[in-house]
Amino acid sequence: MVAVLPDVRLPVRCVTKGQASGRIAKSSVPLSFLGELNPDTGRVDNAQSELNGRVISGLLLTFPEARGSTVGPYVLYGARKHGVGPAGIIVRTADAIVASAAVLAGIPCVAGADMEWLAEGDAVTVNATEGYLDLPEVEETQVVTSILQRPDGTILVLKRSGKVGTFPGRWAGVSGYLEPGRTPLEQAHIEIEEETRLPAEKVTLVREGTTVPARVGSVLYIVHPFLFRTDETPVQLDWEHTESQWLPSAALRGMECVPGLDRVLDSLGLGGRKPVPPSPH
Repeated sequence: MVAVLPDVRLPVRCVTKGQASGRIAKSSVPLSFLGELNPDTGRVDNAQSELNGRVISGLLLTFPEARGSTVGPYVLYGARKHGVGPAGIIVRTADAIVASAAVLAGIPCVAGADMEWLAEGDAVTVNATEGYLDLPEVEETQVVTSILQRPDGTILVLKRSGKVGTFPGRWAGVSGYLEPGRTPLEQAHIEIEEETRLPAEKVTLVREGTTVPARVGSVLYIVHPFLFRTDETPVQLDWEHTESQWLPSAALRGMECVPGLDRVLDSLGLGGRKPVPPSPH
C-alpha cells in the first residue's frame, strides 16, 4: 500500500494576515516590483522570469524573494488600486520590500515556502492568518531513501528497472514508499534488505537527514533520507533494479537520477553543500 494523502497542507509563516485562493503564477528567480510590474496592467517585465509578459491579476504571485528599490511597495499598491494586483503572495524569504508591499497593498502574504513544493498553475488556498497552504489537487507521498557508503567514501547507486512504476532507467539510492504503521527507519531497513540482500546487522546508521520535498507533476514526494555505513561491497539486486555502482557522490552530477536525489545527498552532508535546514513540513 502506498501512503498517499489526497490533500496537501503545508505550513508557512504569516507576513500579512488574510486568506486568498487562486492559481499559482511562479517565478523561479527574484522579482522587483519597481520596473518589472506594470501597476496599470499587472504585466510582468522580467526576461529572466517565466512570468515575463504575463498578467498576474488575481493570481497567487510566487517567487523566491524580492529585489530592487524600496519604492517597489508603492508599485504593488498601485496595481492593487487599479484592480490588477495578485490575490496573494507566496515567497521563500520575505524581506522589508515584500512585507511593506503586502501591508501597503493589503494582500495576504506568507513566507518560508520551499519553491520545490509549488508548481505553476497549482490551485492553492493561502491562509495567512493561521499559517498554511492547502493544495487540493496535489497528492503527498512519503518515501524513504537510504544511501549506503563504504569506508572509502563511495556510495551505492542503483539503476531502476523497466518494471517499476516510477522513474525507470534512472539512478537512485535504496528507496521505497513508507508503509502505514512503520517508522521511516524501519522502512529503510526493510528496503535495504529487499533491494540489496543486506540484513540490518550488515549496515550501520550514520545519520538521518532532514526531509526533502521532490515535486513531480501532481505528486509531492516527501523523502526521508538516511546514511548507512557498510563493509559489504557485493549486493544482490531484486527485480526493481538492473545495475549497481559504487561511486563518489560527485559522479552523480552527470547521471540521470531520480528527482530530489541531489537534495538527499545535501541533506546527508554528501553533496558538497551544507546540509539543508529542516523543512517546516
